[in-house]
Amino acid sequence: MKKGTGRLARLETRLSSLDTPLFLIDASRKVLFFNQGCEKILEWSADDIIGQTCDYAVDTDPDECESVCNLLCPPPEVFKGNKSEVPRYLLTHGGKTLPCVIRYNPLLDENGQTKLVLGIIDQIEEPHTLPTTSPSQQLHAELAALRLSLRNRFHFSTIVAQNDAMQRTLRQLELAVHSNQPIHFYGEPGTGKEHLARVVHFESDQRRKIFIPLECDKLPPRELKQTIGKIFERDYEEKMPLEPGMLFLSHAESLARDIQELILSKHQPTTVKDNVRLVTASSFSLSELLDQELILPEFYYLITTMEIHLPPLRERKEDLEVLAQHFLENENRYQEKQVSGFAPGVLSLFQNYFWPANLDELRKIIQSAFQSTSEILITQESLPLRLKTGIDARRLGPSLSPVIKPLEETLHQVEVEQILRALEQSKNNRTEAARLLGLTRAKLYRRMEALNISYDEELQS
Repeated sequence: MKKGTGRLARLETRLSSLDTPLFLIDASRKVLFFNQGCEKILEWSADDIIGQTCDYAVDTDPDECESVCNLLCPPPEVFKGNKSEVPRYLLTHGGKTLPCVIRYNPLLDENGQTKLVLGIIDQIEEPHTLPTTSPSQQLHAELAALRLSLRNRFHFSTIVAQNDAMQRTLRQLELAVHSNQPIHFYGEPGTGKEHLARVVHFESDQRRKIFIPLECDKLPPRELKQTIGKIFERDYEEKMPLEPGMLFLSHAESLARDIQELILSKHQPTTVKDNVRLVTASSFSLSELLDQELILPEFYYLITTMEIHLPPLRERKEDLEVLAQHFLENENRYQEKQVSGFAPGVLSLFQNYFWPANLDELRKIIQSAFQSTSEILITQESLPLRLKTGIDARRLGPSLSPVIKPLEETLHQVEVEQILRALEQSKNNRTEAARLLGLTRAKLYRRMEALNISYDEELQS
């Protein structure tokens, strides 16, 4: 045995038996030591945790050791040699939320580089802000508290929301999980309609079945109709490993009349146990199309049995910062580089931006900035040019109010567009176009004449 080896072994044994929770993480963020005190409060054994790599990201699954490892991860600045005291909400194996403070102490080698990080966990009665806590660390703690709270209240682990309108949405989702009724999501592009549909699916009894998303505005009508028919009839050319459980139709406003009729004929009552659940989405309320007689009333009342509106990001100001932190920490996962938060001024820029593409745009902005930065914080210099250009454009002057057109003019425009689209899809076959629009051929001719629509067959051939 080498000199000192026995002494080190005895020291490790003594530290392992301490009730004070101690752990060690190396420079590659791998857990090397997890003592008895940690085992007691977190309800995970050292064998489960030691050897795991942690990322600076909030996780809320009590059944995954990855969750507890990520919640123990030091902020990136600690690996730069800086001591840190960080408020944290840890998650026990039993699912209990544990407010605490973790004191991180970097252990340096002879070159002044961080070789190990010693973490000491102190439990506290209530979370509080420490004087030494940086804004980014505090936002990380706030995100953890919010996600754990939503998991405990609604069992949703991937939704970040504290805005009043989104709280109503969460209550609706909670009802949707325990139902098999059709759901219709509507809201501006990028507000997360498909994500919430997936949340409902994977939290419901249908979670072991397949979630099938179809984009109604991109698939050719014939292919879309055939696919929907096969899903409801369970007529698959190739054997699927699992049965379909939820059919998600995005851009439902693009569905032709014949596809609406197909769904009405194939959709089974919600009391049927093996029924495929129908979920649709649109960028606006379909009641507008109903008023214009551009959607079948029976189809409208079927798919809007449960209707959920998603507010745009610009109306969720209180959610914006934690959402930005959430998307940033998602980028940290399984990456060598770790970024802890945002430099001063960045979040203020976010608050002053209009976010026309909503959550999708925020996520892409964060992804781009993460890839561009070499720092431990997202700086203004790492933000993509398109965001800076958008902010500058809004500074040029107040935004113009939407132009309100006369109702008759708007209805005229919509009717013309629908008739021209039907003629285009039917390759100028007037009988087929009339069928798609739910009209007789004679009525189509009268409407075309009244709307002054000229569609020259020779020019289209």
